[in-house]
This record gives sequence, C-alpha cells and structure tokens, in this order.
Amino acid sequence: MLPTRWIRSFCAAPLRNVAGNTLAIVAFAMIPLTGMMGSAVDMGRSYTAKVRLQQACDAGALAGRRIMEGDVFNAGVEAEARKFFNFNFPAASFQVASFTPTVTHPDVGVIGMEAKTAVPTTIMKLFGYERLPISVSCTASQNFVNTDIVLVLDVTGSMAWRPNGGDCTGSCASSGGSRIAGLRKAVLALYDELKPMQDQLESAGMRLRYGVVPFSSTVNVGKLVYARDPKFIRDPAKYRYERCDSRGQNCSYPTHTENHSDAWFRAWASDANTQLGCIEERDTAYIAPSATYAPDNAYDLDINREPFSEGTRWPPYDPDEQRVSRSTACPYPARRLADWTRKDLSDYVDDLTPVGATYHDIGMIWGGRLISSAGIFGDSPTTYKNLPVNRYVIFMTDGQMDPSMTAYSAYGIERYDARVSGSTGTSETRLGNLHDTRFSIACDRVKETGARIIVVGFATSLDTRRQNCASDGMAQNATDNQALIDVFKDIGKKIGALRLTQ
Repeated sequence: MLPTRWIRSFCAAPLRNVAGNTLAIVAFAMIPLTGMMGSAVDMGRSYTAKVRLQQACDAGALAGRRIMEGDVFNAGVEAEARKFFNFNFPAASFQVASFTPTVTHPDVGVIGMEAKTAVPTTIMKLFGYERLPISVSCTASQNFVNTDIVLVLDVTGSMAWRPNGGDCTGSCASSGGSRIAGLRKAVLALYDELKPMQDQLESAGMRLRYGVVPFSSTVNVGKLVYARDPKFIRDPAKYRYERCDSRGQNCSYPTHTENHSDAWFRAWASDANTQLGCIEERDTAYIAPSATYAPDNAYDLDINREPFSEGTRWPPYDPDEQRVSRSTACPYPARRLADWTRKDLSDYVDDLTPVGATYHDIGMIWGGRLISSAGIFGDSPTTYKNLPVNRYVIFMTDGQMDPSMTAYSAYGIERYDARVSGSTGTSETRLGNLHDTRFSIACDRVKETGARIIVVGFATSLDTRRQNCASDGMAQNATDNQALIDVFKDIGKKIGALRLTQ
C-alpha cells in the first residue's frame, strides 16, 4: 500500500502546477456541451415536426368540414380529413413513431382532429432521451353571421342566346341551353350551397335573406316604392309625343303631362301585373366621363336620399304615354330582402324573361338601394339582434354597357331628353362611356354602405371598370352554363367561408 503522504502529494501536484491542465478541463466540459448541443438539435427537429403536424391538422379539419353536408358526420368526412392530413405531414421524412390521427365531431357544425406521436432523438439518446413526444389538436367550423344578399341580374335580350352567342330556339330552348336557363340554375346552386348556413342561422335566431333586382333598360321597382310611400312616385309626370304637320313632316317631340288615375296606379303597383311597375329615374345631372364623383343634384346616384321634392321622386315608366320610341322594355319585378324557400326562389327565377338593352348603372343603383341600411328602404341594418350583418351585392352580366339614344330607358329617350349626355347629338359610343362612369360611381356608393360587391361576367370578359367595381378579389368569369353554376357555388362557399376555431 502506498503511503498516505505520497498519495496526497501526487493529487495535490496538479493543483499547485496548472501547466497542461487545459486538456483535462476541456475534456470534462465537453460532456455538458455535447448534451446542450444535442438538445438544441433534437429540440429543433421536434419543433419543426410539430409545426408541420399542426399545419396538417388544420388542413385535415378544414377538408373534413368542407365536404360535410349539413351536420352529417360519416366515414367519408373522416377519410377526407385524414387524406389531407397525411398529404400535409410526410411521416417518413420526420421518422416519427407510427400513429393515426383522430377525427371527431365535438359540436354542431364542427370537425376536430387530434394527433400524437414522438420524434426520435440523435444525440440526446446518449443521455437516456430516445424520443420527444409531440401532440396537436384543431377544430374547423363555419361560424356564420347574419347575411343579406342582393342579386342584381342582367335579363337583357341577349340572355335568350346560347352562351357562345348563337340563337337558342327549338331544342336549345326546350333543353335549357340558353343563358337565362343557366342563370336560373346558378341562382338555385347558390341557394343550395348556402342552405346549411341558412338553417344554422335560423336555429340560432339569426337570418340569411335574399333580394333580387333584374335589370335591363330600367328596373321594375315601382311596386316596392309605391308600397313604401305613394308620395315617392311623381305624378303628374311628363312624357314625349310626336307632333308633325299635315303631311307627316317637320316633326317635333314635345312633352305632355299625364295625371295617372288611382285605378291606373292600382294596376301599376299590383303584383298580378308583372309587365307594369317600372320607373324612370329621378332627376340627375351631367357627369363627365373622367369624373369620379357625382354632383349633389345627381339624385339618381344618391342611393340613400329619400324624396323631398318633385325632382327627387320617380316618374312611372309608361310606354303608353311615351309616344316616340317603340323600343321599350320592363323587366320582371324586383324583390326586397326577405327569407326565401327554395320553391319560392325557383318559381321566381323561372319567370325571368330576357328583354331590353344593357344599362349596368340602373341595376347597381337599385341593388345599392336594396342593400343599404339607409334610404327609402333601409332594409339591411348593420346589426340584427345585436349581431353583425354581412352584406353582399352579386352583380351578374352577360355583356358590356349598351345604351341607346333612341330607346325608352330609365333615363327617358336620350335623343330628346339628354338627361345623361347633356346633348341631343351625343354618339352612342360616348353615351356608353357616360353610363360607364355612372356605373363606377354607383359601385363606390354601394361600397360606402359597407356591402361587398361580387361581379360575375357570363359569356363575356370583364373589362377593367367591371373588375374595379368588385370588392378585392371578387370578380369572376364564366364561359358557359355549367361554369356559371360553378361560379355561383364558389360564391356560396366564400360567403359561408370555413374558419379554424382553434
């Protein structure tokens, strides 16, 4: 046995002489440093795997909720959720332990997912940590709010054509090949897409409502305005007639004043007569093509102003008293915001008939009046039962602006009245530009109400003005009937958008 004195001397020597001790110190220090570096590497891999796992969970829950019809939770929903989960999380890349995500139905309209697994370690296993557990959970639902939708629908003469522009008569018409037939199906497709949302809202004491404004040369809103207040209709009103000499020459086109009888107004405002009820717009002012706003006396574009004088009331559109132009058209009556059954909406769109020329501005103006929370209707409040209301105007057209100098429109007969152009000698090209400017101003006025505008071009490409009318990213095109149906379905999906709730 070595003497104790010698052992003490041997062990104390390194303490008295520090030369050459660095290697030993570093060697001992490498042990915790290795553990720290290994922890950083393995924890980083674990974090990356968990982020991807959460993304996969979100994608799977959204996919499962997207295909769930009503509140039916079945094997198809589970399979869809897992399919999207597996696509977004390549388990082999992370070498995680085998696992199967759980798909649940925790509440009405909600799909949930959970996933638990473990990531293998590399360096940390030297210290006894072979796997790091990770877990995620998520839910997806459609959290709806009160919703008002006004459909502003082009029912001009070209809607009777095929989508490719050809005539649609005979077998084409009987088989539903016309544009108007495609529009009817598209509107119902929108309704069907939003029906689960409607049911959920109603069960929660909220609502989904639709209004409709068919437009062409004018709009059929007289019944709505008259029911609101008969004093909002201008009577007596002035109309053009032709006055010529005895040889039928040297003609002039003065105005005459017509006092409509109570019996005439009862017929005009009757729901039984769909060929009457159109209006001429109230007084307006000339607006240059480059203008971006309307003057105060352009009352037609002031969608929230209630009538207060003759110039702010609406004259009846009366082809019998307007005796100059034979080009007249009165589309199907508009409907205020209301709850609709599918049958009611189907019956309504079945009665839409193509007629008249294309005046986009008059359609947007009255779409705005119906969706606004102010003005003569004030139909769409910003809240209902203390909950917010999302508001949309869906504007569908199959062509560009196409006004006429000689047609009888909501603005009278432009060749003689010059209400829009300010000149009886204006070309129809310039007249179209003037109406386009008014359309853009009307779009801005509608957006000022808080409503979002969706613009759909059917069998036509949307020009810059129509695209700019739409709220951000909400302009779409459809080339044929099926494409239009698909677009309206897509609109329904966006209005009832899915949301991650966790």
